[in-house]
Amino acid sequence: MSIQQLCTFYLNGSHFGIAIEDVQEIIRQPTLTRIPFAPPDVCGLINLRGQVLPVVDLPSRIGLRSTFCSSDTTYNIIVKSIEDTVSFTVDDLGDVLECSSESFSLPPANLNAHLRSFLNGAYQLEQEFLLVLNTPKILESPLTIR
Repeated sequence: MSIQQLCTFYLNGSHFGIAIEDVQEIIRQPTLTRIPFAPPDVCGLINLRGQVLPVVDLPSRIGLRSTFCSSDTTYNIIVKSIEDTVSFTVDDLGDVLECSSESFSLPPANLNAHLRSFLNGAYQLEQEFLLVLNTPKILESPLTIR
């Protein structure tokens, strides 16, 4: 039995998580600089202690309804990968959870195919499912301005 630590959050009322090792930090939505002609899932840029980061509208990226690019009440999860550091917008924060591989299952087949393509799977919690996002897959799509 293995244990996975997940940083959890909420999008459109659903509980999501990403691997804790992918998370650099969590911040409140800072001042956002809009970018003309940016892709629809890029809200703009933020300055994080001198580092300019793109802000990815995470619900939009994974195929959910979103109003984040116009909201000041969001949180930003700063996510790092080998090549990039980006900010994901989320509705609300959850806890850091330790989930056992015994409660892990593949993404439910009845989910939207686009959303399912970004999931590693799901954990059954006491009251709900925790959908686990595949951070590298989310970052695969280019964040460049077209």
